[in-house]
Amino acid sequence: MLNKQSFINLYLLLLVFHQFTVSCSKEPEDIQTSLSGRLFAANSSEYLPNAKVELVYLGGGGLYSYDDILIDSVRTDARGNYSFDFSVPYQNRHEIYQLVCYYPNYYSTRDITGPFPTDGSHFNLGGAQKYNPELHPYAWLKVKLNFTSPVYRFSMNPAFGEFENTVIHYPSQEEFVVKTMGNADNILSFFIYTPDSSITIVDTIWCGNNDTTLKTINY
Repeated sequence: MLNKQSFINLYLLLLVFHQFTVSCSKEPEDIQTSLSGRLFAANSSEYLPNAKVELVYLGGGGLYSYDDILIDSVRTDARGNYSFDFSVPYQNRHEIYQLVCYYPNYYSTRDITGPFPTDGSHFNLGGAQKYNPELHPYAWLKVKLNFTSPVYRFSMNPAFGEFENTVIHYPSQEEFVVKTMGNADNILSFFIYTPDSSITIVDTIWCGNNDTTLKTINY
């Protein structure tokens, strides 16, 4: 038979074991993140005030298609600063969270966090994080066609730009303007269709901030 002291010792042992098993089975706490930084114009020290910055979670959709689920939205202050304080369930730590930034006459952008950041620059979850996203300004590219040989179709596919591809049937001396990314080398591919063949040409054109660059295509 257990004496009183042995009984007490056994009780304490069972109590410690119970607390240990409860603590081991306890769900991990949510991940708290304080994210702040400054929104800049790309390739410059110019900050962007009163810009819209959204913190979103990518959910739903298929393998390559996601829907934005808004977590929070703020405006940058007079010096381009923004901040978010948010919580992420521990079991969702490998999901994709993004900053989506908008500013007039600038391209919107997404800065990706999660298990597979695509551009090598992103913010992490947990603790105090500093991240300074950048936006590229718009620029305008004026294209002038100078065709003296028979061409029945011309098309151009810019690598950058929020516009549809340009297609012209039976071109000769047409001119057109497309919106492209400023402060960047814009890689353009264009196709010239002749009665005998089609020719693919890839060219790189520098477009400055909100400037108009002229590109003449001779054939």
